[in-house]
Amino acid sequence: MPVSYLDFREKLYPQGIFSIIQVRLYFPDFNSDNLLFWQKKGYILRLRKGWYCFREVTQVPEFSFLVANNLYAPSYISHQEALLFYGLIPEHIVDSTSVTTKKTESFNVLDKIYKYYSIHPRFFFGYVLKNMAVNGWTRSFMIAEREKAILDLLYLFDFYKTEEDLAEIRFNESVLEKDIDWQKMDEYLGRFNIKILEKKVRLIRKIHQL
Repeated sequence: MPVSYLDFREKLYPQGIFSIIQVRLYFPDFNSDNLLFWQKKGYILRLRKGWYCFREVTQVPEFSFLVANNLYAPSYISHQEALLFYGLIPEHIVDSTSVTTKKTESFNVLDKIYKYYSIHPRFFFGYVLKNMAVNGWTRSFMIAEREKAILDLLYLFDFYKTEEDLAEIRFNESVLEKDIDWQKMDEYLGRFNIKILEKKVRLIRKIHQL
């Protein structure tokens, strides 16, 4: 039996974005030609192979977070984009930045670059679920905690070595002082157990007199 757009929307809209696999969970005999037809109508947008969203969902402020988590999983938003989200750095980050246990990868989706940096599975921790409203529905996205976002940045980008290099990150000192749990930072450093990472954190504390 053909699937009407209204039935399709009723089932998939709460997802925010959706995959062809999810579509077939609801509609096992779904004809994928419908997706092309609805794209031409402007009802839905193709994100990348097998992934789609409803056009109006792109207007949600955290839309890119939802895309980032689903496009390449497992992953969570981290380092630059997470630091910007928490107000820890002033720069406007154009690209989406995440970490993953898969290989390093990047995708261009709706004129935004989504970058995924590979990290060892034992370092895949320190993230939380945050809720976002998608046109009356609540969805969640995974993002690094403040402390882990800093550590992911320092771990993944080894050009941050000297005091001068680290000063270039331009941390917001008031947020760094008020919102960072240094006890948690030390706990996470212990899980990394990497001396150079510990040194970088000490230098950051020295620079900002923390």
